[in-house]
Amino acid sequence: MAEDPRYHIKLEPKQVVGYVLLPGDRDRVPRIAQHLEGAEVVAENREYRTMTGTLDGTRVSVVSSGMGSPAVAIGVEELRTAGVHTIIRIGTTGAVGPGPRLGDSIIALGAVRTEGTSRAYIDLEYPAVADLDVTNALRDAAVAAGAPHHVGIVESSDAYYAAEFMGAPAEERFQRLRRAGLLAIEMEASALFVVGRLRGLRTGCILTLREESDAGGHRKQAGPEFERGLDRTIAVAIDAVRRLIRQPQPKR
Repeated sequence: MAEDPRYHIKLEPKQVVGYVLLPGDRDRVPRIAQHLEGAEVVAENREYRTMTGTLDGTRVSVVSSGMGSPAVAIGVEELRTAGVHTIIRIGTTGAVGPGPRLGDSIIALGAVRTEGTSRAYIDLEYPAVADLDVTNALRDAAVAAGAPHHVGIVESSDAYYAAEFMGAPAEERFQRLRRAGLLAIEMEASALFVVGRLRGLRTGCILTLREESDAGGHRKQAGPEFERGLDRTIAVAIDAVRRLIRQPQPKR
């Protein structure tokens, strides 16, 4: 008997459609889905919680991915088998250096592939790049909303707590990437971009800064400013989907 192509997400093709918003935290699914009309839970298994509703008459789904690139890659692969063609990650991130402020939105053009999942798919030299149409829609939506935002490169890392074991080399690398213009570090974008591009899906990523670093290395962490910023980021992502819906549908 053939393996269920949606074994982990537990979805039937009729329960999702072409457009998916992809937060990591399953508790953020209803927070995002409240922007859709008639949204309801259609599936729930492991880290993957799915709600589907409509936006301007088009069905849109919100699916949580859990934390890390392996879970994102599994979700993307299985969503593809259900007919999904466009996925926008809505995540959170920490800043690499001064510039972005707590609650600002980060729109990822591409990602440094520090995580291991995408390396299992293709050589490390292959770039992790977001889809141009999706990125432009996110940027245009942020500009229209007057939302503080930054567009650039992020890093996707696997090991959240590993830096303390790496000592000085980790700090040297951190400073080098900061000088190179890296905006932030998160855990999923590069796998989303690589797997999506290899599988013919449009992908994008918008993040909310949950931690701010100043020139002196002092950090300011999540609080009311972050929560307000997350609400802005969600609204930007919703408007980006609305803009994509109005464009010609992508060819599969």
